[in-house]
This record gives sequence, structure tokens and C-alpha cells, in this order.
Amino acid sequence: MIRQPGSDDSTPTPEELRARVEGTREELGMEVEEAAGKTADVKEQAQAKAAELKETAQAKGAELKAQAQVKGAELKGQAQTRAAGAKAQAQVKAAEVLERTPQPVRERAYQVGESARTNVKPLIGFGLAVLAVCVVVSRAGRR
Repeated sequence: MIRQPGSDDSTPTPEELRARVEGTREELGMEVEEAAGKTADVKEQAQAKAAELKETAQAKGAELKAQAQVKGAELKGQAQTRAAGAKAQAQVKAAEVLERTPQPVRERAYQVGESARTNVKPLIGFGLAVLAVCVVVSRAGRR
């Protein structure tokens, strides 16, 4: 049997082929749009997640900074308290030493201090002489 164009239902006509092609194009266009929409959604979700993580990191950083400031203030207070305690102990010890030191020794120490304050030049000269002697002795020991 010979088939005649257009008479058999199994052979599509050019109009039917064009209609099928157009339908396929429309389906493909919708699928492409759907895929593009999904891609855009994924991109938006990634951007939203990145923004959320950035905010979380900034909040955590601010929290850690605040904790560090509190801890720093606490440590500063402790250091000041300890320094004040050490100063008070030194003053107590100095007072005890002063009480135990006989009066003539205290008077002589005061006189020496006053003499050193008023006669600075002779004291500096004496110190330089001692330094010179030390240098000469140390060089002689090397030879």
C-alpha cells in the first residue's frame, strides 16, 4: 500500500509539525524560566544566608569586645587594689624599720642625705673617680 500525504493519521502535516514545534518551544521556554527562577531563588537564598552570617559575626564580635572591656576593667581594678596593698605594706615596713632604727643613726642618715643634696658636685666627682678606678682595674685584669 502506498500512503498518501494528508490522508493517513500517522503522518503529520506541516501545520501540525509547526504546531508541535511551537508547543515544544513554549514548553522549553517555561522549563528554562522555571530553572532560571530556581537559580535566582538559590542566589537570593545564598545572599540572605551570607547577610545573616555577617550579622551574626558582627554581633558576636561586639559581644566579645564588650566582654574584653569588662574583663579589662576588672583586671585593672584588681591591679590597682594590689598596688595599693603593696604600697600600704611598704609604708608599714618603712615605719617599722624607722621605729627600730636608733635616733643617732636616723639623725646621721638625715645629715648625709642633706649633705648629698647640697653638695652634689663633690658627690658626682667622687662617683666619677670610683668609675675611673673600676675601668682601670678591669682593663688591667684583662691583660
